[in-house]
Amino acid sequence: MKKIAIIFIFVLGIVNASFSNDLIQKAEKAYDNKNYKEAISYYQKLINEGNKSYELYFNLGNSYYRNKELGYAIYYYEMARKLDPNDQDVQINLGIAAAKTIDKIDAKENFFINAVRSNVVNVVSTDCWAWFSIALVVVTCILFFTFIHSGIVIVKRISFVFSIIALVAFIAVYLFGSSALNAKKENKFAIILLKEVKITNEPNSGATMKFALHEGTKVRIVEANSDWVLIKLDNGNEGWVKQTEVGII
Repeated sequence: MKKIAIIFIFVLGIVNASFSNDLIQKAEKAYDNKNYKEAISYYQKLINEGNKSYELYFNLGNSYYRNKELGYAIYYYEMARKLDPNDQDVQINLGIAAAKTIDKIDAKENFFINAVRSNVVNVVSTDCWAWFSIALVVVTCILFFTFIHSGIVIVKRISFVFSIIALVAFIAVYLFGSSALNAKKENKFAIILLKEVKITNEPNSGATMKFALHEGTKVRIVEANSDWVLIKLDNGNEGWVKQTEVGII
């Protein structure tokens, strides 16, 4: 029975892979023929089946952008960037799409300082920060061991100086890694998907509208339930929006 089950799973995997490849080919053909709605439907089927990749999200973002659905385009570009933060293509396309958004929100805090801090912290993944920390600990230990046991004065001096430098570098990398991890855990964002949505003061349809946002605007999530999301803008404004009207990154 075990052999039969293994064979069945293997065959099923082949069938699923073949089906996925067929959908990808159809999506690419539809995109090349400028049938963007058709391409979107194929890419969405792949996602609904549990497929997840940078290329899939990026191509879907391109399809939505060509179909003039800016909110969904930016959302899927953001999803692609989440999987591959350093890819130049998605950064360029995301920048082009973001430049077309209507809402221009001024940050309450110093924008330059926040931008520099964000760029430094997010330049690599949290896993990379962890590996850098481990490597620097090892280097520091080796240099300090050399300083303790070496009988050559010049070697002792050099190893001592570089062990201090490595220790300082480890502390800096550890702090950057901790900041990146905290940001990853605490900061959740969403993209406004529809042309215009009403932001209300309470999580119900009869609540008073506080302000409106437009497609493609990136917001921070403060709280969420099954139907509504409490969002916060960089300028400090808060309000509730229906969860179906935003794409959570």
